[in-house]
Amino acid sequence: MSELGQHLKEVREQKQISLDDLQRTTKIQKRYLLAIEEGRFETLPGLFYARAFVKTYAEAIGLDSEPLFAEYRDELPNPRRESVELPSRTERSKAPPITNKKKRVTSFMPALIWVALVLIAVVGIWVGAKWLSQQSGEVVTPDETSENLDADLGTISEVDDPESEPNTGETDEEEESAEEVTEEEPVEEAKLVFIESRGNTSYFEIEGTDQFKAFVEISDRSYVDIKNGLGNTFYSGEPTTGVEISEDFSAEEEIIFNFGASQNVQLTINEEPVEFPLNNAHQKINVRFSEE
Repeated sequence: MSELGQHLKEVREQKQISLDDLQRTTKIQKRYLLAIEEGRFETLPGLFYARAFVKTYAEAIGLDSEPLFAEYRDELPNPRRESVELPSRTERSKAPPITNKKKRVTSFMPALIWVALVLIAVVGIWVGAKWLSQQSGEVVTPDETSENLDADLGTISEVDDPESEPNTGETDEEEESAEEVTEEEPVEEAKLVFIESRGNTSYFEIEGTDQFKAFVEISDRSYVDIKNGLGNTFYSGEPTTGVEISEDFSAEEEIIFNFGASQNVQLTINEEPVEFPLNNAHQKINVRFSEE
């Protein structure tokens, strides 16, 4: 018998609390309470239950669990969470769409230069003609100059218009046929992919979506623990019949669902029910998510 178990048993007996009474108070089965007193932590449903059961036992008989854990820390199991090497999420930079705006502006430059030169030449001719007419007494009407200017601009527009495209000989029917041949790219559907099972842990991956929404429904008493890959806890407890747990994990890379009495649990991810690969009462579901 361990010193911790012996200490708990002595306090319980001093307070005249039977194992049956303690079972009703803590909701922990009598055989597990006896295993704690005898130091047989390996007989519990899982090592992660040990500290929780000891804490519940101690508080039920009026002891503070924190000093107790500090005094008997060498006896208490300290299970390490299974580490899974995951690829880090890479941020993909989206290159801005390449447009032909710069090329269009560049293609306009020669035409604009020619128009400017022609305008300068026409204005220079008009000014020179007006000056000569003033000198010779002849009047040159603005209408004639405007007509010449319009004619010159029309000629340049017809020759240097970059928007005008040569006729390639393709008919409208050929263009429509080419459009019909183009196939639409297939849209990838969101799915939950089973990878493998190791020990009591089954690994899944979410593909084809940027959402990770989980829903847990309890049909009978069970133990539920939900953490991310960094060990942060989202939920931990023993929900009763009819309890529903809903979480959005779209910002997470890895979520670990830990179920005791998994036969009483229904896990749904992105509205897709998850079938547990293992036929174990206690099992973990590890879901990796990489938003793409």
